[in-house]
Amino acid sequence: MLSLLAMVLVALGGMGAVAVVYVVVVTIEYLADWFRARSERLQTDPDLRCVTVSESIRDGNVAYVQGLFDTSREQFVDSRRIEGKQADDRVRNAHAHHQVAVWG
Repeated sequence: MLSLLAMVLVALGGMGAVAVVYVVVVTIEYLADWFRARSERLQTDPDLRCVTVSESIRDGNVAYVQGLFDTSREQFVDSRRIEGKQADDRVRNAHAHHQVAVWG
């Protein structure tokens, strides 16, 4: 069985471009609000994981794909792309050594 990291990277490869791009200061609170808005779905499906995937973009900034990753289907079931002109220390630290961060 693939690790969560491998599954998310495979999912990202098949995802193509995400239609909506948000440009914000990326904070834990900003990410948590999006996950909380999906809390009912998270509570009813034990296969869902809250993840962010960091990716470097050409201008030196970082973009994040935030989503609900279904481990049984090995794909995102809901996601958004966020361009982070700035990210707070907690978000940067979560991705300091790994491209994928799993939240709560």
